Amino acid sequence: MCTILSLFLVAAVVAIKGNVSGTEFAPSHFQTRDFAFYEIPFLHIQITPITRKNTTGAVQRQLRAKGWIAVPRGKKPTHWHLVSLSRGPSATPAVAGLLTDEMRIQDSASPFWVGWNTDHPNRASVLWPTVQQLAERELYVLIPELFQLARTLPGKDNAAELTAAIDRWLIGQYVGLVKDLRDADRGVLADELLAEAIRDYPSSPELADLHSSGG
Repeated sequence: MCTILSLFLVAAVVAIKGNVSGTEFAPSHFQTRDFAFYEIPFLHIQITPITRKNTTGAVQRQLRAKGWIAVPRGKKPTHWHLVSLSRGPSATPAVAGLLTDEMRIQDSASPFWVGWNTDHPNRASVLWPTVQQLAERELYVLIPELFQLARTLPGKDNAAELTAAIDRWLIGQYVGLVKDLRDADRGVLADELLAEAIRDYPSSPELADLHSSGG
């Protein structure tokens, strides 16, 4: 009787505390998927296979159909960034959720960005490659402000105007991030980020000055 009761208690604990689930995002393909499995609580030893379900939404499907993001042909995603993770009753958001949450925003009965892209196809062709680049670099913290810039920029559906605005803003963001990383004694990461920024904007005097000052 005690053995049966013990097994029942263990099973109950695993069912409640050992349920692990979450969501991942692949910036290379703009795909999202949910996953779930069970583990031994506290030890984090997986005891069931991982089940996965594609949850790619309407905005992502539109971007792929219109060619506004670059998707490798014939290849499956290999890098997935965590959007959220739940262990039992405890849920923890992750930084990639700053992008996926934005793409789920509804405007009346449809996703906001589906409508915005339809109304601003020229600006969409500029905005989303930049979003994808930032996501691939795991710079999700910059994405909400980028969306705000695109939404509020005055003028008509002009790609050149948005390109210029994004370039000015993004150079400033890179400069600030590199300085912050250096101040935090994370010089290697600062140098890597600065090198990427200079490849994007080789003629930027701000980035050139930052490179010179960093040695």
